[in-house]
Amino acid sequence: MLFNSYIFIFLFLPVALIGYYVLNRCGKYKPAQVFLIGMSSWFYAYFNISYLALLGVSVGVNYFFHCRICADRRKSYIVTGVAFNLLLLCYFKYFDFFTENINTVFGTSFVLKNIILPLGISFFTFQQISFLADTYRGEAGKCGFIEYTLFVVFFPQLIAGPIVTHGEMMAQFRDPVRKKPDTDLFAKGVMLFTLGLAKKVILADTLGQAVDWGYGAIAVLDSTNAIIISVLYTFQLYFDFSGYCDMAKGIGCMLHIELPVNFNSPYQSAGIIEFWKRWHITLGRFFTKYVYIPLGGSRQGKAKTCRNSFIVFFLSGLWHGASWTFVLWGVMHGVGYIIDYLGKPFWKKVPRWLMVFLTFCFVDLAFVSFRSPDLGTMCEMYRQIFSGGFGLPMAEIAVFFKGSAWDYLFQVIPVSSVFLSVYLPFVLFMGLSLYLVFFGKNAVERVERGRFGTGSAMAIAVLFLYCVISLAGVSSFLYFNF
Repeated sequence: MLFNSYIFIFLFLPVALIGYYVLNRCGKYKPAQVFLIGMSSWFYAYFNISYLALLGVSVGVNYFFHCRICADRRKSYIVTGVAFNLLLLCYFKYFDFFTENINTVFGTSFVLKNIILPLGISFFTFQQISFLADTYRGEAGKCGFIEYTLFVVFFPQLIAGPIVTHGEMMAQFRDPVRKKPDTDLFAKGVMLFTLGLAKKVILADTLGQAVDWGYGAIAVLDSTNAIIISVLYTFQLYFDFSGYCDMAKGIGCMLHIELPVNFNSPYQSAGIIEFWKRWHITLGRFFTKYVYIPLGGSRQGKAKTCRNSFIVFFLSGLWHGASWTFVLWGVMHGVGYIIDYLGKPFWKKVPRWLMVFLTFCFVDLAFVSFRSPDLGTMCEMYRQIFSGGFGLPMAEIAVFFKGSAWDYLFQVIPVSSVFLSVYLPFVLFMGLSLYLVFFGKNAVERVERGRFGTGSAMAIAVLFLYCVISLAGVSSFLYFNF
């Protein structure tokens, strides 16, 4: 089920909120948690009910290992538990990828299974690995099966994160104060959900139409328009994924559960190290705690620090998808991270605005690999970007930003100029996007630091109404593929 759908907004979410708080008000705390688990199961099964059986098996097996580790902290239990999770992930996500590469290298003809990737498997697998690891370290105590199941399947973060930890969630599930709605937090949740919905429906989906056209017509792009398409995708991915996380955090606030921030204006970063402290924060946190530090972190000199960082980014690229384009994207960021790390004394002398610009250019070029469906498409796009042939933005790109609101405006105010009717919406849209990613506060900052009165409430209501009207062209979130 999509956050940006009529059934979720007008049926699922109201039922989830009312049912959960009514049960808690009656003192039925465990049934309230079971109710949330049931709603989360409906939410997950809505895409494909067969996914639910896999999720159930994963939860059951991981809870078994959690109990065994709590009873007897044997190394064999944690090794077997983590191996189970990784094998499950490898089978569903990487079996065909590895088989295809084996066939290519060795000339074999193993049959591909064409396995359909279960939604959110990368997220709930990493979440459960972290729980087992923390249990083995003594950081996570014994918990009940209902509590553990809710920790894994809690619907706001089930499909695409953020990747939460036991320390963030279990205490909140047990806190009696959080069984009751908090008016201020609920209002913030509604605002955050609306801002995230606007990011997705108004910004990301509009950008996505132009990006899809561009990647389908690379051969006709000159350098200017190839660069424009790459920048549009860089914006699209941020608005799409951060929009989802804002909506997830907003829903959590409505349920009096606070989820961690996953994005903090990453395109305002002055260096790749800073970028990864702001982008997909919970994934970076996972790799830091469970891969980077166990490898030795930064405790064994610069050479091993660089090695450990590179391994983390290689694995991060592979985590994102079973494709060499994702692996290459991870390698690019690994190299960029090492260059940033080794060049710190020099970078400090460079003006921050220039470092922000250079960092964005690097991130943007790396995302070409991230977006491309294969290496051939990636090479073709890079060739167009660096081939020269500069020109004006193509009307075929600009036309995607002329939405229904603009059509209505131009009916009220007749405009004969091609620039005003086609290019003005594009220029204004890009201006808004540039402001939001480089200068404006992000959604969480606006909600946390803002002072909301009648005017703000009316603006949020109008924005929500416009988003709801725009749901006719509903689309899934990009990170559902990971």
